[in-house]
Amino acid sequence: MNSPLIFDIKRGSIDDGDGIRTVIFFKGCPLNCSWCHNPESKNSDVEYYYESSLCQYCDNCYDYCPTGALRLIGMSYKMDMLLSKIFEDNTQYRISSGGITFSGGEPTLHMKYLASLAKRLHKKGIACAIETCGFFDYSAFKSLLLPYLELILFDVKLIDPNKHKEHTGRDNSLILENLRKLSKENVRVIPRTPMIPGITDTDENLSGITALLADLQMAERHVRLPYNPAADTKNSRRISIRPAPTSLGQKSRHHR
Repeated sequence: MNSPLIFDIKRGSIDDGDGIRTVIFFKGCPLNCSWCHNPESKNSDVEYYYESSLCQYCDNCYDYCPTGALRLIGMSYKMDMLLSKIFEDNTQYRISSGGITFSGGEPTLHMKYLASLAKRLHKKGIACAIETCGFFDYSAFKSLLLPYLELILFDVKLIDPNKHKEHTGRDNSLILENLRKLSKENVRVIPRTPMIPGITDTDENLSGITALLADLQMAERHVRLPYNPAADTKNSRRISIRPAPTSLGQKSRHHR
């Protein structure tokens, strides 16, 4: 089983499910949201994270960047190594009724790996949650991963399929169908909408989402997430994502 790339592991989170949690951010996403505050999560491959304002053109890019202008995004963890890092906070999970949250990107792109990881965590009594855009194969999700999840944080961004495609690159038919199916499962689902100014926070969009969730008996659980301006900050500082060299011995010569 190939190990997916992880671009961040956030310990001590209280915003991604119940209690104190460790959040594991997987690389790769089937959507291309125009407001994404983690653009480094979109591509499944190893990439460079480049901030031109810090670059001194010293030509030491790949081996070591002394200014922090360039860093590698995406690391592959053997499962035992990842579990070891997770178990470091086992006491916090237990006393706070917390656990692990799989995030991204879109973690369901790595369904088999995720299911194997969640199964081992389940055996250790560590609760697992997932943050998902909802764009996944439901049959595989139900058979492989769902049995080990206690919470699903499910994004419902835009109710109009054309606007959804305009701003994410995909229409929302599969996403909404998956939400309808999950509403009938014995698992806690929290639908969430990021409040993007002028896009998702309109009265038309929110009323449409509310009507759908009311029909699914989920309206009372709906969470409106505050707008995260991280993408604006990154873009204003001219941060870009670049593919990493295929050879470990190859130096990169950016903007020479």
